[in-house]
Amino acid sequence: MAVTQDDIARISDHLDARADRLAETLCDLINFPSIVKSDPTEAGPGERDCQIYLQQRLAAMGMETDLWEPDGPALYAKYEGRAGAHKGRTFDGRPNLGGTLKGSGGGRSLMLTGHIDVVPPGPIEHWTTDPFVARIIDGRIHGRGAVDMKGGVAAMLLALETVHELGLPLRGDVVFTTVVDEEIGGMGSLAMVDRGFRADAGIMTEPTDNRIAPLCHGILWGRIIIDGIGGHAELVPKGWNETGPVDAVTLTRQVLDGIDVLNRRWQYDPAKNHPLMPLPNQIIVTGLEVGEHPASIAGRGVITFDAQYLPHEHDDVALGGKVRREIEEHVARICEVDPYLRAHPARVEWILDADCAEIPADHPSVLSMQEAATQAGLNPALDGFGAHSDIGLPTTLGGTPTINFGPGDPAFAHQPNEQVEIADLVACAKAIAIQILRWCA
Repeated sequence: MAVTQDDIARISDHLDARADRLAETLCDLINFPSIVKSDPTEAGPGERDCQIYLQQRLAAMGMETDLWEPDGPALYAKYEGRAGAHKGRTFDGRPNLGGTLKGSGGGRSLMLTGHIDVVPPGPIEHWTTDPFVARIIDGRIHGRGAVDMKGGVAAMLLALETVHELGLPLRGDVVFTTVVDEEIGGMGSLAMVDRGFRADAGIMTEPTDNRIAPLCHGILWGRIIIDGIGGHAELVPKGWNETGPVDAVTLTRQVLDGIDVLNRRWQYDPAKNHPLMPLPNQIIVTGLEVGEHPASIAGRGVITFDAQYLPHEHDDVALGGKVRREIEEHVARICEVDPYLRAHPARVEWILDADCAEIPADHPSVLSMQEAATQAGLNPALDGFGAHSDIGLPTTLGGTPTINFGPGDPAFAHQPNEQVEIADLVACAKAIAIQILRWCA
């Protein structure tokens, strides 16, 4: 069924009239401090309450809902070695939510999905507002999660409510899911897919500045451990073995220089670049721990890093195994040029491998979303999502080709004073509502 100009006008007018309701919804969501905890067995304050709030909104539309706490150990046993499977995760007090708005039958289904967990706010003195008391300032909503990604959750909820309130006929089902655990590995999305939530196409409302992003990066978190031999920093060393003290600071510098060499190589390697991505894959050093005492030669160095990979670099389980081996082999080559490291090589320990996906530009759902964006007055050009998102799990495991499309500048994610424009929220909700009608009618 073609979407008429009258349909578009009704959707646009309805959401313009409900801009305050959309802003209020996002403020409500921000006010739940649904912080993801680094301890995977501990529930973040507000995770459950936030999901209950959303469940009540879905139930008000007559939707069938499912609020459940996944069985983390059972999921790990089932999917060990696959994307999203992380040992030690539990979900007590951390439920996922799913709901279905039934169509009349015979049409294509669409899944709207997002996460409600947020990262900690960091030092409160870096904020000009309370991160968990949402404020509206000059048309922008401030608070933790405004961009990443409760703004997207609010927009997809209002889009669905608009379709329902206007009585727009749908043949296909609309599936609505919100998950926890995204910010520490994606096991919530794994649980969602395992639960059976899937559709003919999907939209994950991560912040993309309302651009259509059918691609995201996979990410690898790891640490490189360099063992030296400690000693007194101010005295002539006298070794307890044939080597004597070996400064781990110097060794760590050498490894860092070697990472720079690999990054320069990747910068010009076609396999590490994508036309939709503004930057090549990189190994980004995100942490350094070297030394034990101001008067001691450092005995150990630890380099923590974040590396990206692209979907075409997947291994046979759709993860980054090939890139892990590439990094390990490069670290081994760095060690070969130093006599001490040749005998005592640095070792790489892996913390996380989060998958990625790419939906072809000519996929019907992508083309339809481009039309919906155009009809909502947005730029239909495709873009890449430079960070990781969970689109790989519904796409590769659940068979739901899922794109990223959501409100807000992603540069505000994880920063103090996170904020999103209300106008962006409204524009996003319009495009999603139009896509619901285009795809499911």
